[in-house]
Amino acid sequence: MILTYLKRNRRIVFLIIKQRNKIVKMEIYDFFCIGNISIDFIRTPSSESTFTGGAILNAIWVLYQLGYKVGVLTKTSKEDKFRIKEFPKFSRSDNIKWMKSQNTTSILNDYKTIDKERRICTNLGQADPFNLSEIPNFQAKVIMYNGLVTGEINAKILKFLGKKGKLVVDAQGLTRKVMPSNNMKLIPYENLRDIMPVVHYFKADAAEAEILTGISTSSHEGRINAAKKLQKMGAIEVLISHNSELLVVSEKKQITIPFKNRNLNGRTGRGDTCTAAYVSERFHNNMEEAAKFSAALTSLKIETPGPFKQTRVEVEKFLRDFY
Repeated sequence: MILTYLKRNRRIVFLIIKQRNKIVKMEIYDFFCIGNISIDFIRTPSSESTFTGGAILNAIWVLYQLGYKVGVLTKTSKEDKFRIKEFPKFSRSDNIKWMKSQNTTSILNDYKTIDKERRICTNLGQADPFNLSEIPNFQAKVIMYNGLVTGEINAKILKFLGKKGKLVVDAQGLTRKVMPSNNMKLIPYENLRDIMPVVHYFKADAAEAEILTGISTSSHEGRINAAKKLQKMGAIEVLISHNSELLVVSEKKQITIPFKNRNLNGRTGRGDTCTAAYVSERFHNNMEEAAKFSAALTSLKIETPGPFKQTRVEVEKFLRDFY
């Protein structure tokens, strides 16, 4: 086997692998993210809006703004392919692996209360599931499944990805099921105990954590207990987001950091932003500092609709001012 590293801008961008007279290109990333773009319709007690969204879009903008090398696998219909322009302008166009789907995922998020903690989600369209054969040849330190609804990805693929790097799984893509009425209901994920041993970082919001554990998460203590239960299933670190706080639990530690946003204008995408910020900061920091950084960055994002497009400098200023 012969490995050749090709560099661009002083960073390794891919490997050329020569084995048994075959040339195979293997791309190298800090993060590789899998998930679907969504056409989001947002309804609150006081407003309505429509925009290109999705968990993957929110996560990738955080990673891009913080300077990490990111690969993307996503699906839309051919008619909606133009929506990949909403991703950051990567230096190489093949950072984004787009695949054709019969439909594009589309979701109505109907927030019934001012705090935007609980919402009614209605499915307006769903992209085709990912297949194992569609996963490109890559290496990454961290692989993120940025799911939107159940059925996008199966346990076999998650186990495969868990062998390639530190796997991040958001409970949203495991628990949010489209019902015959097209309403989306949170349900327990039947293969949870099967996949958790290959998950490094597991993220859930308070409602998802309650569904998965059967523990009421209406109190801080309940959220801690739910996180501990999820962590004991095998994940290395578990994150629980709530409108008031971010919780992070490992085998030895439990951390609580408050969110300090001054409004809720950009509430949609809170969890996706929070996870990406925490996991990226764990590259070079401990749990406490990563949780604090994530809470500060997420607080800034919650104040502005759309993905996070500010800088580390602005996050650090927010940390000094409010933490």
